[in-house]
Amino acid sequence: MTTIFVRLIIPIAAILLLVFALVDAIRVPDDSMYRAGNKLIWVLVIVLLPFFVGPLIYLFVGAPTTERRPRRRWGNQIPPDDLI
Repeated sequence: MTTIFVRLIIPIAAILLLVFALVDAIRVPDDSMYRAGNKLIWVLVIVLLPFFVGPLIYLFVGAPTTERRPRRRWGNQIPPDDLI
């Protein structure tokens, strides 16, 4: 079981993480959205650093933060007139 884990599961997880990070870095529309650096730097970091290192550095240091909008909950509030 340990041999299967080391020889199969870990490399597949590394490839999936690399693909996820690379697609995420390429899909960012504007270089100013990155927390640091630009698209070229992050693609090179992801591709050139070995194994899990490049994608993890990108995800923790460079990946843009997503803005979370608060959900609208009307609850006990009366909706505005233009929605009626």
